[in-house]
Amino acid sequence: MPASTPPEPVPGSRPVPAPERLSPARMPFAATAFDRDAVDRELQDVRVLAAQDPSTLVLVLAGGLAPVAGDALLLVPTAELPAVPHDPRRPEVYLGRLPGADGARGPRVLLRAVAAPEPGGEDAAAEPFAVPEPLVAAVTAFAATRSGQELRWAGLRELGPVLPAGDTALLVTAQSVGLWHRDHPRCPQCGEPTEVIRSGWARQCRNDDSLHFPRTDPAIIVAVSDGDPDPARERLLLGRSALWQGNRFSTLAGFVEPGESLEQAVVREVAEEAGLTVGDVQYLGSQPWPFPRSLMLGCRAVVHSGAAVPDGQEILELRWFTRAQLREAASTGSVTLPGRVSIAHALITHWLGEDLPETAW
Repeated sequence: MPASTPPEPVPGSRPVPAPERLSPARMPFAATAFDRDAVDRELQDVRVLAAQDPSTLVLVLAGGLAPVAGDALLLVPTAELPAVPHDPRRPEVYLGRLPGADGARGPRVLLRAVAAPEPGGEDAAAEPFAVPEPLVAAVTAFAATRSGQELRWAGLRELGPVLPAGDTALLVTAQSVGLWHRDHPRCPQCGEPTEVIRSGWARQCRNDDSLHFPRTDPAIIVAVSDGDPDPARERLLLGRSALWQGNRFSTLAGFVEPGESLEQAVVREVAEEAGLTVGDVQYLGSQPWPFPRSLMLGCRAVVHSGAAVPDGQEILELRWFTRAQLREAASTGSVTLPGRVSIAHALITHWLGEDLPETAW
């Protein structure tokens, strides 16, 4: 008898080969690291040493905005800045060291944050500030002495894709630890004020001696495909969040819950937001997301069963895209996809196999 033709594979039922990981170079917040000087900062309060060292530089964050001169962060020597009144929600933090010449360790860097207003929103340029602030004024005065370099203030979302990788890593860390201090000045156990210790990387309760460290919340973000073996027919699922206006679409995401693995979180979130059962979950890479303090764990997953139905609360609309449809939608602007600063952009282009036009999102 003639051999029978094997049946077409059911989408999602075939083994999926492990894909290549996301390249850190394609995710600005994860592109590089810097010397955090973690051993020294644990053994002594490096903030004191750094403040006395004339080579120490300071990154000033004013209401979440950073100073930029030319195409780099403007770091100001400590001697050029005034003393800052004590603020338990905005303490000085030792960030680490810059790279020096020939592999040597460079100058130390401190974070000083002030609660300056932010005209025009989180990521808009804000110069001059509506209310004068001595630390901001000192940065402006220092910048004026740098010939040919115009000062501007901007947020991390805007700066992430354009700053040198080392500057972005420094700014991501500064924003993350700075927002933790801002939001956690008191002990979560007894409510008493806490004291900043370990060079700004921990707080200790004066009442019960409990230690508290900067918090990072793990969250999954997943590129869900229908698993069609034909790349021309395979589709990617994107959703429109209830928090977004217009035609913004992105991959699905959600926080990992206590007692849950990364893979379990992917399966649960997709089921909750899109009504689909997925499997073949594979980890692709991670990226810090300091808005305010998340770690995004990027994955891919394949649909096993179900029909895509938005939950109507977190997700208002779901759409499937073939590669050709996604290219057309991105080029015509019929959908707005995540900008290059996010891991969502990296997940989408990883599935697509090519770059997409940059967006303002």
